[in-house]
Amino acid sequence: MRVLMVGRSKSIAFDELQRYWGEVSFIKPPKLVKPRRYDLIIAQEPTPRIGVYAYMLSKITGAKLVLEVHADYLELGLTPFQRKIAEYLLRRCNLVRAVSWKIAEDVKRLGVKNIIMIPSIYVRTDIFRPLKTHSSRKPLILSVGRLVEQKNLPLLLYAFKKVEEEIPEAELLIHGRGPQEKEIIHLARKLELKNLKLITDWLSEEELVHLYNDAALLAITSRYEGGPRVAFEAGACHTPFVSTRVGILAEVAQHGQHGFFAENVKEFSEKIIAMIQDPELRERMGENFRGLIIGEFEWNKAIRKYAKEYMEFLEKIT
Repeated sequence: MRVLMVGRSKSIAFDELQRYWGEVSFIKPPKLVKPRRYDLIIAQEPTPRIGVYAYMLSKITGAKLVLEVHADYLELGLTPFQRKIAEYLLRRCNLVRAVSWKIAEDVKRLGVKNIIMIPSIYVRTDIFRPLKTHSSRKPLILSVGRLVEQKNLPLLLYAFKKVEEEIPEAELLIHGRGPQEKEIIHLARKLELKNLKLITDWLSEEELVHLYNDAALLAITSRYEGGPRVAFEAGACHTPFVSTRVGILAEVAQHGQHGFFAENVKEFSEKIIAMIQDPELRERMGENFRGLIIGEFEWNKAIRKYAKEYMEFLEKIT
């Protein structure tokens, strides 16, 4: 089986997928690739940059085309032009992979029939693991992700302002980089946040594991997501979440059992305060969440499912 993956960066599962598929290559547009025979071309997104490139290659090489949609951006995250391109491509590819049921429904409403839901969450639970009990953790709220409009970080800053008023020793650590860095710093100064730390340096996997274990909880304020993967990495470290209802997280995690869902400043601040003040609750949620992750999203198990679904698809249509 010869596969070409087209995207902005290699899948974190790239090396493992070669064990199942055989010859797997990767190309990042606009870099050109010499046309050759492929059994399958996989595009990470149905956008002009990635999707059109993959679509043209599939026509030239005769390969079957799979388009993947890794976040629910079809309604909120695309310009009208990008949306038209996405709709055109999704209706003409051989298979669409949606990484959550909501995304699958969004794609289905476009008239697309060949849709499969496969989450893109693969967690190394031997690496992402609990190192600290919650009774020994600081009142640290952690946010991990790109500093972009999609992440809606002003919501978190306004919520943290209320948390600081109730729990003066609470801390907020934001790890990430992106175009909204200056805006976040400006808003933090405007709100006179005392215990905010922003880390823009790259962190190793080991450092990230320790960061998850230092935190009382992970805060996610995104407008849309596919996972988000960081919620599951943190959960594998027994770190529960307070999050907007986004991605596969909203479909598999239970409110009050694995973390809390919230939608506005009041809800976020109240849930964060409640969790900080109750380490036993956090410990219980963290244990529950890790159990869910081991059962459904463990690295080898989740990648095996992904790889075999595509192999079975290819067998059916060839």
